[in-house]
Amino acid sequence: MLRSWTKRLLVAAAVALTPAAPAAAQRDLTIAPGTAWTHAHSGITVPPTLGGNALVRAKAYAEDELDVGLSFEPEGAEDFISFYIFRNTNGAAPVWFAQAQWAIENRDIYGAAKLAAAPRAFAAPGQTTQSGLRAVYEPQTESHYRSTGLALVPVGGWYVKLRISSLRRTPAELDALMDSVIGEIRWPQHAAPAGAARPVIPCTAPLTFDKKSRDVTSGGMEEILAAAMVSAAAGDDSVKKDPVSTTPVQWCRDRQMNNNIATYRADEAADAYLLTFGDNGNGVTVGLSSVNTIMAELEGKKGKPRYSVTLHTAAEDANFVSQDRLPSPERAAEIVNANRRTSTVATWGKERAVQINSNAIK
Repeated sequence: MLRSWTKRLLVAAAVALTPAAPAAAQRDLTIAPGTAWTHAHSGITVPPTLGGNALVRAKAYAEDELDVGLSFEPEGAEDFISFYIFRNTNGAAPVWFAQAQWAIENRDIYGAAKLAAAPRAFAAPGQTTQSGLRAVYEPQTESHYRSTGLALVPVGGWYVKLRISSLRRTPAELDALMDSVIGEIRWPQHAAPAGAARPVIPCTAPLTFDKKSRDVTSGGMEEILAAAMVSAAAGDDSVKKDPVSTTPVQWCRDRQMNNNIATYRADEAADAYLLTFGDNGNGVTVGLSSVNTIMAELEGKKGKPRYSVTLHTAAEDANFVSQDRLPSPERAAEIVNANRRTSTVATWGKERAVQINSNAIK
């Protein structure tokens, strides 16, 4: 399977020795007043009003409706409703719910918000599994808002996030409003992840890094193409994926850093983590590289372990220079910020272009 897919990638992919094109700029999304909007890829339909509020703004933060935000905040409103949908390229609902929680808990406008009740799992209409999470907050210091609610749920290959803030409603009243708003959205039926969503917990023992990782300079073009192949396969629906695990993953927060940057680990993995920034699905996976297995199969030998650093955004993966050991979050950020990419792979659309950085070839 790997060999045949390698041949197909090399024949079908457009390989260029240039950097990837910049991400699409934010733009307005045109929706006629009084008209329901249907997300082109998930089939979710949002009515022209939510909770009695008319739609006033719609923004596209990435190309082809891969990251969209709708605001229901008409003049004179007492409830402020925001609906977001963004592509699922990494992590899991509990991770992105935790990131959205941080944004509420650390913004002054929410008045040092604290949970009115513990987050709980819920099932969106059309789902049988409680794959989403929701919570309600109340301010502890002066704020315009009396309460704020948050819900996040996976729907097919997408995440849906709903945030509601109210000037007058109590936390209990806002929770009831969230039920009503969720019921107003038309949700298509999609398979949900196995098992109910579990809120993120602190890791029992944070990862430690005794030595700074170093670049792996051997491997040359073969390594770069193998890494590109892994990224392209991850976004290719024609490639058979492994069955979804029947055991729910427990994500833990390893480290919280500044400006809503954090590291998370699935089931307290000792050799991998996810470095997140913001709350709309952009993240860097760091861990033992799949290239090890691929190269062993292609060449019939097993080399020294190497660790990958891959940035996932809405439409592409950027693979960075491999490391000889698990790099620390600071080291991974250093590599990404220096734009030391080896390849960039489109993970969306019919044309899965692969761009190779000529400076990375040794």
